[in-house]
Amino acid sequence: MLHLPKSFVSRICTFGGYEVRGWRYAEEAAWHLKVKSTHDSRRQNAYLVTDGEFNCRTPNIEEEMLILGLISEWEAELLKPSKDVGSDHE
Repeated sequence: MLHLPKSFVSRICTFGGYEVRGWRYAEEAAWHLKVKSTHDSRRQNAYLVTDGEFNCRTPNIEEEMLILGLISEWEAELLKPSKDVGSDHE
């Protein structure tokens, strides 16, 4: 079994005709993403997004809005306090 560090975060979402897979390490500000059309499984694009900016490759406007929206949701989710078992706080 592959051991991944605790700082590794990955997400998958299907929305609006696309499947988006993203991952990052907490130490990095960059999300690594693969975007695939659910209508054409052969079409897949890879992106690297740092602080809302696409490195090297720019997606079409539809993919860009989807990716930035999902990253925003994922980042907000990561900021929520975790509910540890045995914690005194709720």
